[in-house]
Amino acid sequence: MGEFAVYEAFSPLDYLHSYYGKLDSEADGLLAFLVEQFESIEPGARVLEFGGGPTLIGLIPAARRARSIHFCDYVAENRQLVERWLAGDDHEFDWQVFIERALQFEGIAHPGPADIAARCALIRSVVGPVTTCDIYQRPPIQSPHRFDVILTNYCLDAVTDDINEWHQHIETLKQMLLPGGLFVMSSLKQATYSDFGATRYPNVYLLEDDVRAGLIQAGFAENTISIATAPADHDSREYRGVIFAAASA
Repeated sequence: MGEFAVYEAFSPLDYLHSYYGKLDSEADGLLAFLVEQFESIEPGARVLEFGGGPTLIGLIPAARRARSIHFCDYVAENRQLVERWLAGDDHEFDWQVFIERALQFEGIAHPGPADIAARCALIRSVVGPVTTCDIYQRPPIQSPHRFDVILTNYCLDAVTDDINEWHQHIETLKQMLLPGGLFVMSSLKQATYSDFGATRYPNVYLLEDDVRAGLIQAGFAENTISIATAPADHDSREYRGVIFAAASA
């Protein structure tokens, strides 16, 4: 990665407080998109969240349709934070507002504490294993399974600034998707890097048309592709928005 920092220096809680400290346009847009995509998934799906970081945001809507969610991330501290939450530690970071919003998108107008507690319990019951992963390895995770749904948020675009490598990353994950399965990803829009603290991380520059073309190149049929966007929630961000995409194998 040249000038870019290694991910072992990443601070999970600092990241969560910076990017998920409140429910903003990016998180709201992602939750709305994920809930919409999982509406079409039959219950009992085997789900992979690839490069989930320290966040639960993908697990919240996925749990409603999953029989199991294999969660993986490259950074050990990210996995450990998620594992602590799964084990019942709610004190490090509060996800309740995000769970409440997802439930609203799912049709519960006024979710109460019991609704939120039920979704927390459901997430904890279906997530596992939690493992390491590396998109540059073949295979990128160790699993005996292929998946009905692969979910990857702000991951494939955030490990390279080379669009050809990014294309290969999509193709690598697609090989782990079952025929007819759903591939869902989110990416930064118009970013060549992202700064976090004193650390600079790579990012591939993408527009909506690039995302569509990348999915088509990976073998997804154009008529199965859905794309949505949301604006960046802070003017000071190094990007101009976020792109959400889904396609069926």
